[in-house]
Amino acid sequence: VNGSHPLFLESLRRHVPVVDLSAAASRFNDKDELRYSLRSLEMYAPWVRHVYIVTNGQIPSWLDMDNPRVTLVTHEDIFPNKSDLPTFSSPAIESHIHRIPGISDKFLYFNDDVMLGAEIWPEDFITQAGGDCQTTAIPFDSEAMEDENDYPYKYLQDSREVNSNRLKLLDALRSKNPPWDDMEVSTIQTSLAQDLNSSKSPILALGDIKDINLSKSRVQRDADMQHAADGRGNRVALAKKSHDALRFKLSRRIISVKTTTSRTEQSKRGHPNDDIVNPARPNGPAKFGKFAYSNQSRHYARGLDTYAESLLYVNKIYNAVYGFERRRVPAHMPHLVDKWVVMSMQRKFEAEFKKTSAHRVRNSEDMQFAFSYFYFLTSEKRRVSIEEIFDVFDTDKSRTWSDREIRTLLSRLYPLPLDYNLVMEFESAITNCSRRANLPDIVDVPPGERYLDSTLPVVSRELISSCESVSRRMLSRFGVSSRYPHEVIKAGKNEIFEMLTSNVSLTVQLLDEIRRDPKKFICLNDDMDPSRHSENEIVRALLNDFYRSLYPLRSTFELPAQYRNRFSQLHQLLEWKASRAKARNLLLCLVTLLLALTFYHVLSHHMRRLCRIRELPTLLV
Repeated sequence: VNGSHPLFLESLRRHVPVVDLSAAASRFNDKDELRYSLRSLEMYAPWVRHVYIVTNGQIPSWLDMDNPRVTLVTHEDIFPNKSDLPTFSSPAIESHIHRIPGISDKFLYFNDDVMLGAEIWPEDFITQAGGDCQTTAIPFDSEAMEDENDYPYKYLQDSREVNSNRLKLLDALRSKNPPWDDMEVSTIQTSLAQDLNSSKSPILALGDIKDINLSKSRVQRDADMQHAADGRGNRVALAKKSHDALRFKLSRRIISVKTTTSRTEQSKRGHPNDDIVNPARPNGPAKFGKFAYSNQSRHYARGLDTYAESLLYVNKIYNAVYGFERRRVPAHMPHLVDKWVVMSMQRKFEAEFKKTSAHRVRNSEDMQFAFSYFYFLTSEKRRVSIEEIFDVFDTDKSRTWSDREIRTLLSRLYPLPLDYNLVMEFESAITNCSRRANLPDIVDVPPGERYLDSTLPVVSRELISSCESVSRRMLSRFGVSSRYPHEVIKAGKNEIFEMLTSNVSLTVQLLDEIRRDPKKFICLNDDMDPSRHSENEIVRALLNDFYRSLYPLRSTFELPAQYRNRFSQLHQLLEWKASRAKARNLLLCLVTLLLALTFYHVLSHHMRRLCRIRELPTLLV
């Protein structure tokens, strides 16, 4: 969407309150991402048959509307409830993309800010078994991420006691004489970062802090002063064993604090995922315009942005339906979507998706589409019958279990190494059931089913189904299965997600790093400070130069350079086409009438001669 278009701005002012931060101008600022996204698609995914572009009715000036491989779809085409329009909420739009007329059952969903940096194929989204490959990025639990040693992102934090100390520290920072004596902090790590004012930063802002005096603080530091520099900016760790006063001179800088507490305090945690802190900018140092802490709802307004709050909202709903689970945020990349799965999801959570569709802008009670779809796909289960379980272990399809197949079953049913008593108990249960059951004999039992010393009877499907003790054990272990086949992949290998700020030097370095090592999926999100106009213009020029360096060739989806679309709105184009059709039909009618009159005038004499009725003369008698 071109956020500077007059019609769009008028509609935005008419339907969205001025104070609604979710409708920030940066969210709708057009930097030609769609053009270069289509170029990358044609360059690295030529197997894509058709492209559907969903807009609010705007037509990009460069888009070739006569290309048979591209279709422009408006919100009116996919929203069943027209009273929800106009909408400026991407979750509301995403919840209806499966309704695009003519779209295939499985399709790739791209955001316009996602580019391709290398060749992709269907195998990147579909497993060899036909399931979906889903990539996750940010976990909801920070400590798990530290244990796994995969720190490409900041975390969604869930620990109550850590955030409680953050809350106390924030109170201290806001006061001239901070009450450090009341804090129980074993370690404090302080980092300074630039870019205080950030339009989409998910952290609560402290404001323009000029001078903070921490007088006579009794905080135990881990080490002496350390200076460390990473690849994208300076990070200063302040650590001093004892001191009387510590002054921070902050000009357009913010403070971010991470604390650790004792095991006693850790025992006070609530359920997982109750409180999470927003993810920061991934693949780089922290650059925020707000200060993050999560246990703040009692005394302060929430510092989470609507995206993080919507994740919490969906996570709370899914915890109630599917049980508590450590969930990770899906990576910002193209997603393979099955429209029948989406329909099933929306039938199950009908009220929640109707509420999402009605939101004009992003809301904390949105069903965030990628997160909702991913965990619906992975959480939905189905009951597996005992007959299905039998067929899985009947690998030779003989309709009976051999001793080898029973051994495979036992190795998956019981912990290894197998206890001899468990094996004998299982065989005894089958033998007892065979004596009690009145089952027809299996005539075509293949040879070699039994070991020489085996005493087992013929183990058929009917025998296992009628043997309650055996079937109960099998159902408890294998009776529930995923409804939709899938494979979960950790993010970091094939995707890049970066936030563009108004810092020109950092932007140059960031873009050069992507040039040096491009991934399959590249996403650059706008996090520029609206008040820094001159720097933003330079960053936009750098971004355009970066796109042109990666995708210099015009795609078949674009008009030639010397042409532009006449209309900027689809309804204007449709009205023009309708008027042209009326004029063409009227002209055809006039031409047809003129030809008919000419034909009649020229051939009327001959027609009269042909149509004349000849009469015989009367004979005189």
